[in-house]
Amino acid sequence: MQYASGSDFLAIRSPFRYIIQLVVPAACAIFLSWFYGWFDTGSQVLWPVLIVLTMTMTWARFDIHKLTKIKRYRFIVFSDLFTRTLVIYFLINVIFAIDGTLDNRWRQVVYYAVFLWMLTSILTVVFIEISILTVFKRKLIKIAIAAVTSSSVAFARNLGEQKFLAIDFLGFFEDRTDDRIPDYLPFKILARIDAIADYITGQEVDHVLVSLPTEAGYRFGFVLEQLLNSTCSVHYLHDFLLFRPIREAMTPIGSMSVFTIIDSPGAGIDSAVKRSFDILGSAIGLILLMPLLILVAIWIKIDSKGPVFFMQNRWGNGAQPFQIYKFRSMSQATSSASSDGETVVQTTQNDMRVTKVGAFIRRTSIDELPQLINILKGDMSIVGPRPHAAGHNKQYRGLVKGYMLRHKVKPGLTGWAQIHGFRGETDTIDKMEKRVEYDLEYLRNWTPMLDIYVILRTVKLVVTGKNAY
Repeated sequence: MQYASGSDFLAIRSPFRYIIQLVVPAACAIFLSWFYGWFDTGSQVLWPVLIVLTMTMTWARFDIHKLTKIKRYRFIVFSDLFTRTLVIYFLINVIFAIDGTLDNRWRQVVYYAVFLWMLTSILTVVFIEISILTVFKRKLIKIAIAAVTSSSVAFARNLGEQKFLAIDFLGFFEDRTDDRIPDYLPFKILARIDAIADYITGQEVDHVLVSLPTEAGYRFGFVLEQLLNSTCSVHYLHDFLLFRPIREAMTPIGSMSVFTIIDSPGAGIDSAVKRSFDILGSAIGLILLMPLLILVAIWIKIDSKGPVFFMQNRWGNGAQPFQIYKFRSMSQATSSASSDGETVVQTTQNDMRVTKVGAFIRRTSIDELPQLINILKGDMSIVGPRPHAAGHNKQYRGLVKGYMLRHKVKPGLTGWAQIHGFRGETDTIDKMEKRVEYDLEYLRNWTPMLDIYVILRTVKLVVTGKNAY
């Protein structure tokens, strides 16, 4: 979402934000220059190095707005250290290759750069922690909501969970009785809706969010009329009853703007970064794992009759069909019967259809490794919602709300739902609903760093072998 002018609700004061995003990396770059005597050297390329270094650190700065949405922001900060280190490593080595006036001692700068990048990351976390202390917080912004709805109550409770926000939520305006509205505790009713003008005249209120349903046109206009003679900023809080929006934003179409409720995450440079990461990761994975893949293929051929690979129809991005690759872990007859993806009988614990080698490769998730080929081809991504068989898609799209939204992105080798325990069999509708819930949460909050987090958690999950059979 884009923020309206003057509506910055972050608890971090502007000076701290400049320190976090600009001063800290620039100071580290200057220190690097002084440490190596770049101010005195006769090399013609060292000052450009300093400029490129500072620009790189600024480019890789932490997006404070995004950090407000992530509870484990320390992980995001420190994992970004890895990206920064790679960038500076390649930049400096390119400069070494171009400038013949530099001797080998300057290559030590690469190792010190790693230290300085780590120092920058640590200082960033420190400054963020300092800036959200009560004594350093910016003045609290006072907010009230007109009408108690499920969405407005959830919104108010969510505000209290985010320590990055400098918001004092006052309460609700509502004229309906408690038996006609959702439970709004621990908040309070400030006044009736027809008394909003009187309340804000005697109280300091910075923002009023209107959460009336679209069909309540008269009441909506009545609220706006009362707010015209105030200095409050007014916002419309959509009362989405079916689901939370996916990647909501204001989208310009022609000379007008529309409010986008559902859209694919990642566009432009984000999409290019994710695809580059998929190509690089799958290519490296296939090269490094080739000896293991060959051994598993031989083991499967020795263990039972049938092909090495099991291929099945799955739905990808935009619900477009593709063939997924897996090592065959069941008997040939069972695999052939379900290759179309329409007839699906989920694998259960101690399933008699699973071969001896199949039990091992399923428990260790080795059977999924051929999907690196799908990732390289562009059918899948390393991280995303797991692709279900075509039969499951047709079955659950009418049973689970928002099920088809999983197909707004490429399916993944691993996903947000899998690292939260929803891996393997989904034998009840409740399990599938929870899996879809986590898949949609991934779509709402996707960032490249979130993908790295999912991959690291997946490695831990594979080692334990939980929910895999």
